[in-house]
Amino acid sequence: MKTPSGTFIVIVVAVIAIVSVVIFQACANQPSKVLEDKKFTLKIGKNDTEFVEIKPGHQNAFNAALIDILNSHGIVDIHYKSSDQAPVDPHYHPPSKVSLKTDKVTTSEIAQNEPLGDPHVTQKVASNDPAQIEKVLDQLAGP
Repeated sequence: MKTPSGTFIVIVVAVIAIVSVVIFQACANQPSKVLEDKKFTLKIGKNDTEFVEIKPGHQNAFNAALIDILNSHGIVDIHYKSSDQAPVDPHYHPPSKVSLKTDKVTTSEIAQNEPLGDPHVTQKVASNDPAQIEKVLDQLAGP
């Protein structure tokens, strides 16, 4: 059995590289095509770095609006910061309903007086129902 020539190996590696690039490009473009399938898309913030504040006390209503969209096969692509200094969560999904029973909670006096933070979001929400989009929009503090 004869070993393949150097030219043959270079051609095979080049073909594999080209096919890989095409496949990765197709996968990278897929989420935007899914957004186009929905009738309504809400773009939150001007760009990926400008976050919009959630109205104070409306975090649970915001999460409920996102869950409503997800339950109706909508799309939630949210970048979330719990405060100005917090790191960005690039794949935020509202927390699922988990029930925990606690016997006793001990907190310091300083922790009880600390403000809850300043949640911010950016990116997109898409749904076929404009009422769902409006629910999310109602929870944001404005531009």
